[in-house]
Amino acid sequence: MSAAAVPASYPQEWEADVLMSDGGTARLRPIMPSDRELLVEFYTRVSPESKYLRFFAPYPELSERDLTRFTEVDYVDRVALILTIGGRMVAIGRYDRVEGDEAEVAFLVEDSQQGRGAGQLLLEHLAQAARERGITRFMAEVLPQNRKMAQVFSDAGFKVAKQYEDGIVVVEFPILPTDTSVGVMVRREHRAEASSIRRLLTPKRVLLYGPSVRIAPIADSMVAGGFRGELIAVSTEGQAPPHASSSESIAAIDGDIDLAVVAVEADELSGVVIDVANKRAHGILVLVGDGASEEQAEQLVGLARSYGLRALGPDALGLMNLEAGLSLNASPAPKPRPGPVGIFCQSAAVGVMQLATALHTHVGVSQFLSTGTFADVTGNDVMQFWEDDEQTSVCLLSLDRIGNPRKFTRIIRRLARTKPVVVFAPSRAELADHAGVVPGLHAAPPEAVDALFRQSGVIVAERRTMMFDTAKILARQPLPSGPRVGLVSNSGALARQVCSSLRRNGLLPQTPRLLASRADAHDVAEEVRQALAAEGNDSVLCVIVGALDNLARDAYAELRVIAKTTTKPLIAVSIDFDALEDDAQPIDGQGNLPLFDGYGDAVQALAAVTAYSHWLERDPGAVPALETDVAGANEIVSKVLSENPDGRVLQESETARLLGCFGITMVPRYWVSSLAEAIAAAELVGWNVVLKATAATVRGRPDLASVFRHVGTKEELGDAWADLGRLVESLGLGSQTDQLLAGPVVQAMAPTGVSIQLGAVEDPAFGPVISVGLDGAISELVGDLSYRVPPLTSTDAAAMVRELRAAPLLFGRTGQQSVDVSKIEELINKLAQLADALPRVASVHLTPCVASSESVWVLGAEVHILPLAEHRDAQSRVLG
Repeated sequence: MSAAAVPASYPQEWEADVLMSDGGTARLRPIMPSDRELLVEFYTRVSPESKYLRFFAPYPELSERDLTRFTEVDYVDRVALILTIGGRMVAIGRYDRVEGDEAEVAFLVEDSQQGRGAGQLLLEHLAQAARERGITRFMAEVLPQNRKMAQVFSDAGFKVAKQYEDGIVVVEFPILPTDTSVGVMVRREHRAEASSIRRLLTPKRVLLYGPSVRIAPIADSMVAGGFRGELIAVSTEGQAPPHASSSESIAAIDGDIDLAVVAVEADELSGVVIDVANKRAHGILVLVGDGASEEQAEQLVGLARSYGLRALGPDALGLMNLEAGLSLNASPAPKPRPGPVGIFCQSAAVGVMQLATALHTHVGVSQFLSTGTFADVTGNDVMQFWEDDEQTSVCLLSLDRIGNPRKFTRIIRRLARTKPVVVFAPSRAELADHAGVVPGLHAAPPEAVDALFRQSGVIVAERRTMMFDTAKILARQPLPSGPRVGLVSNSGALARQVCSSLRRNGLLPQTPRLLASRADAHDVAEEVRQALAAEGNDSVLCVIVGALDNLARDAYAELRVIAKTTTKPLIAVSIDFDALEDDAQPIDGQGNLPLFDGYGDAVQALAAVTAYSHWLERDPGAVPALETDVAGANEIVSKVLSENPDGRVLQESETARLLGCFGITMVPRYWVSSLAEAIAAAELVGWNVVLKATAATVRGRPDLASVFRHVGTKEELGDAWADLGRLVESLGLGSQTDQLLAGPVVQAMAPTGVSIQLGAVEDPAFGPVISVGLDGAISELVGDLSYRVPPLTSTDAAAMVRELRAAPLLFGRTGQQSVDVSKIEELINKLAQLADALPRVASVHLTPCVASSESVWVLGAEVHILPLAEHRDAQSRVLG
C-alpha cells in the first residue's frame, strides 16, 4: 500500500497481529478507502444467508454508495476494522456513533472463517478503539435467528441487555473493561495460544525444504527419533534425503502439510512462506545458519502472520515433542531421554547448550522448543501450552529476550501455581517496554527483576546447569515439606562440609547418620530408610564416597529401589573415580533417583526446590481492601499534565493531596528562609520540632550534622539555625547567609524509631516496582532493598519487610523496642495500590519514614508525573 493511499488520520497504532481461536494467525487493521476492491472480493465469498443476517434483507451486491460508506470512515465517530489472511479480507466489524457516548456495532464474517473467533476479536478491538474515542456503550440490532452473533456479545463478558422491537433483538451493553470481560479475554487468549503451540508440536505431515546437505540431518533425526507421520522433502540442491518422500516443488505436493522445516537463505524466505501457506501449513520453522538480520527476522514474522502461519526462526535449532505415539524431533540434535521436563529457549546457540546439558544430565524431556531470538512464537505462547499439557510437569526457560514482560509475568505467576517453573536469570534477558512508555523512565536494577520472578513462585537459576540440577529433583522426587535435611554418609569429614553447605543455602541439616567403615550397600539402604522414616527430616541426602571399592555403585542400585516409593525427596551424591551413569531408566519421571557427582550442586538444587515448595504451601494472602480515591488522584495527575505536557515533580501540597487519596498522610513540613519564619513555623507546630536540611548536598550525612532534633524554645532554634549556617559554610556552599542552599525545613518531631524508605518506580518493562529498605545510602550500596510488583497481598508486604537483612532492627534487636511492623506493611500496600492504579506516576519516594512502636510517620515524599498511557496493558488481544 503506497503512502498516498493511507489517510492522514489513519490510526496505525490500531494495527495488530492476532491469534484466531484455533491457533491460526491473522492481521487486524482499520479499513482504508483503497480497500474497496478487497471488500468487493470479500463480499462475493460471503453466503446469501450471512448477507441476509447482516442486512436483514437479500443483499447480493454492494453498491458504489455502499463501498464509499464502508471504506471511507473518520476513525472517530465511524470506525471499521478488518481481518486479513494472506492479503484477503475475511471479516469486518464497524461501529457508528449514534449519539453522545453510544455507538451501533455490526460484523460480517466470511462463512469459511466462522467459528474461529473472528467476531470476538473484532469486538475486543472495536471496544478498545471506541473507548479511546470517548464511547462507553455499544448497541446492535440482530435478527432472532442470528444466534451466533448474539452469542458473541454475551460471551464477551459484558453485561448485556436485550429487548425485542418489531421482530428484531436490540442488544445494549457498556464496553468499559470489567473483571468479567478482562477474564474472558484472558481465557480466550490462553486457549488460542495453547492451541497454536499444540498444532506446531503435533504435525502429521512435515515438509523439509532446502539444500540436501542441510535438510538431510533433520530427516535423519526425524527417522531415528521414531516420527510416526509423513516426511516430505523438497531439495533445492542435490538429491532429497532417502528417508523422506520427495517432491519437485512445494506446489507439487499432493494435499496439505502441517509443518514446514526450512533451511534457505534469508532473501529466499518470502516465496517459501507464501508457498507453504498455500498448503495450509500451521507453522514454518527456519533453522539456524541462514545469517538473517533482525530486520529480516521481523519481515519473516510479519509475512508469516499475515498468511496465518506461526513462525519459528530464523536462528532456531528446532522442535521436539517426545510424546509417545508421535516422537517428533525436527532438529539436528540427538533425541534426549523422554520425560516430564519442557525446555524453551530462543537462539540456536543457547539451544545447543540446553540440549547438551539435558543429554549429559539425563534429564527426561517432554518438549524442546528453540524458536529464534526474534521469532513469532514466544515463551508466553509455550507457557500457555504447558499449563494444560499433561506430558509436562516441570518447565525450563532460558530467555535472550522477553517481548511482553507484563504478560510474561502474568502467565508465569499462574503457571507456577500448578507446575514448577525454572528460569535462567531473567534479569539478563533483553526486556521490551510495556505499552504507553515515554522517555524519562528508569529501569529497575537487575536484582529487582530476579526478585520479581521469585515473588511469582519462579525458581531463578544463576547458572544454566543449575536449571537441570533443579529439574532433576523436581521431575523425579516429591516436593519436600520443609527445610530439614537428613544426611547419610560414610565420611565424617565430608558430612561436616555438606552440613555447612546446607546451612549456607538456607536449609537445616539434622544430625548426620555416619556409616561404619565396613558398611556395605545394604547398610547404606537401611540407614536411608531410617532417615526417610524420621519425623525430623523433610528430605534426605545420601553422600557416598567410593574410593577403594564399589560401595557407591552398589549403593546407587539399592537407593533406586527406595526412590520409587518414598514420600520424601531422596537425593544421591556419588563421589567416585568412575562416574555413575544416570540412565538406568529409559524414561525419566517420578520415582527415579536424582544422582549428582558433587554435593554443592545437589544442595543448591535442593534449596531451590525447598523454597518453591514453601512458596507453594504458604498462604498467598489477599490484596487488602483499602479506601482509595482513584478518581480524585487521576484528577490531580490530569491537571498537572494539562498544564505541563512533559510532566514534572509535584509540589509538596500536590504530593500531600495525591498521597492522601490512598490513605497516606504526610507530616507537614514548613520551608523557611529566615530564623523568624522558622520560629513562626515552630510555634504553629507547637514546638518539640526538628530543623533539618533537605538539599542533597547537605542532608544524609552519617553524623546527622544537618538535623537538629527536639528543638523546644526560640533560643534552641536560634542555636540550631546558626549551626546549620556554619555547616553550609564548612561545606563550601556559601556563607552563613547563604544557608538557604541547604533547603531548611521545620517539622514536628517524630517519635523514636527506625528510619525506613519506600519507593515505587514505573519500570519500562514491568510497570510499577515497589521497594522497601532502611533509610540511607548504606542500604542501597549493599543492596539491602526488597522488591515486589503489584498487586501485593498481605503476605507479599509481610515478606518484603522480613527478607531485609536489616530486618532484626525492626524487631527489637539487642533489646531495643520493636516497631509496629504491621504499620509498615500497611504503608507498603497503600503505596502499591497507588502505583498500580496510576500509570502516569513515574516514581514515588517516601523518605524518610520513621517507624515507631505505634505508627509510621511519613516525613518526606517526592512524586514525579510523566505523560504515560493511562493503561499499561492492551484491553484487546494481540500476539506477543
